[in-house]
Amino acid sequence: MKVLIGSFTAESNSWNPFYETLDQFDIGYDDVVLKYMFCEDVFEANGIEAIPTIYANGGANGYIEKDAFMFIANKIIDTVRERKDELDGILLFLHGASHVVDLEEDAGELYILERIREIVGFDMPIAITMDPHGNVTERYTQLANIIRCYRQSPHWDREECHHDVAELFVKLLKNPRPLKPEYVRVPILVGGQRSVSADEPMCWINELLDKTETLEGIMSASYHIGYSHADSALCGAGVIVVPESDEYQELAAQKAKEIADFVMEKRDVFHFTGYALEPDEAVEEAITTDKWPVFMTDAGDNATGGSFAYNTRLLKMFLARELNNKKVLFATINDPKACEKLMTQKIGDQVSFSLGMAIDEESQPVDITGVITAMGDLNTFYAYPHKIGDTVTVKIDGTEIFVVVANHLTAFREIQQFETAGLDYKDYDIIVVKQGYLYTEELELAGRDIMALTPGITFQNVEKLEFKNLIRPMYPHDKEYFDALNKVQV
Repeated sequence: MKVLIGSFTAESNSWNPFYETLDQFDIGYDDVVLKYMFCEDVFEANGIEAIPTIYANGGANGYIEKDAFMFIANKIIDTVRERKDELDGILLFLHGASHVVDLEEDAGELYILERIREIVGFDMPIAITMDPHGNVTERYTQLANIIRCYRQSPHWDREECHHDVAELFVKLLKNPRPLKPEYVRVPILVGGQRSVSADEPMCWINELLDKTETLEGIMSASYHIGYSHADSALCGAGVIVVPESDEYQELAAQKAKEIADFVMEKRDVFHFTGYALEPDEAVEEAITTDKWPVFMTDAGDNATGGSFAYNTRLLKMFLARELNNKKVLFATINDPKACEKLMTQKIGDQVSFSLGMAIDEESQPVDITGVITAMGDLNTFYAYPHKIGDTVTVKIDGTEIFVVVANHLTAFREIQQFETAGLDYKDYDIIVVKQGYLYTEELELAGRDIMALTPGITFQNVEKLEFKNLIRPMYPHDKEYFDALNKVQV
């Protein structure tokens, strides 16, 4: 058997003022595609030949330039067209949060699936693995036979989910039958920072999903949190339950509705995980707490959600404070021009430079004099870390504040990223990272984890953002509507 595979990731933030270009994507072909789909062992065990198309990871950024998207989409679509007569099925990772400039479908994932179905028809089985922070719609259930997203946020089950979907897909290939996922829209859009899987209500929701998947006749069940920072009619949460066959279609529909109803009942339980504080309170807590180390996230400049890691607001706030002999590390502030200048120097050199990209009020420059204490590589994260840029760490004169200046966008989610930058996180009392919720390693190491609810491109109080295209009512944007509806129903 032969299965075509491909992977496309993008989180397209409406509040990011710049479009994402092709050179901002991490692109790979052939064995790279197979490696990042995490299905190689499943295929080998079942005698399946993989036909790779493209691995394209744009991370979180602005809306995608149409030409850039079409290059990626056509690598998948053209291969389907060329190899359709020899294909037994198609397995894709489509994150679910992409949006493309001037694309009728708006979402790149929908465009890709629509074109594939035009080529192969509706008899060929298609399976999709998704990120829970992607959006699903009724149309998805008409275009794919198996749809499942990761359970966990942070996504420590990423490889496991890919593997599980591949296993389910192989079973379908060996026993071909019509499969139609059941979908229920859930009018909730709280964002990832209020839906961490180790916290309520997501832990309860995941328990219900796990229980549902143990039922006879149910292949998979997933809750799609949705992407909260795109102004699109596609955005929102959803439940998808896939039956084993059409014999169990009614059961799948029933369970999807039960899960959706459960989520709506628990909507007021969604909350910011850990210590989520306004910026002034966050800085005060970080300096005065007796729990160390402190990992603080600059949530309004979340590099995993579409921001740039440019913002200097928190740096200015710490510079204005007495630090009680605490050592503070900012990892990182992204400023390619400043990094380029610093890279002409060496460790131990005294430097003076301006830090801040000045694209908005939050990223206004700070004049810095200090000493270079470390130089190193800027690494990505997850299963296959690799270098994407450079870092230079500067200790600011007259303070115990250290700033990691980078020439590329990323978030320091894992300890290996500190190490390749030439840093030991244990040398610092307060570590500020450009994220929303903390990822697993940092969360486990933190004596105190604090989410600073800073302004910025990824401002986390999404109900205060101005949406024009979102389908309303939506919780928490229209909380009063749902509260009133509850009273009427009671």
